[in-house]
Amino acid sequence: MAIKLNSGFEILYFSDLSYQGMTVEIKYKGQQVAQINKDKGVEQMEIEIYSQYVHPDYLSELKFPLNDFLEAVDKAREALGDL
Repeated sequence: MAIKLNSGFEILYFSDLSYQGMTVEIKYKGQQVAQINKDKGVEQMEIEIYSQYVHPDYLSELKFPLNDFLEAVDKAREALGDL
């Protein structure tokens, strides 16, 4: 199942063997951007960001709690609004 947004983003539902729970992949204009999993439960979902500019040894460094990432995005948006 996929959800296509007018913005160019697409959400794909799938089950990855490395995760026990549901996983979604986020693509932008056909390119994989991130993956979100709820392997640790709904309250502790994780997001993994993919980038061609990241050194392969550090790719795991870009996996962190989704709530922490969303909080950082909200704070960054607030900071820009205060400028």
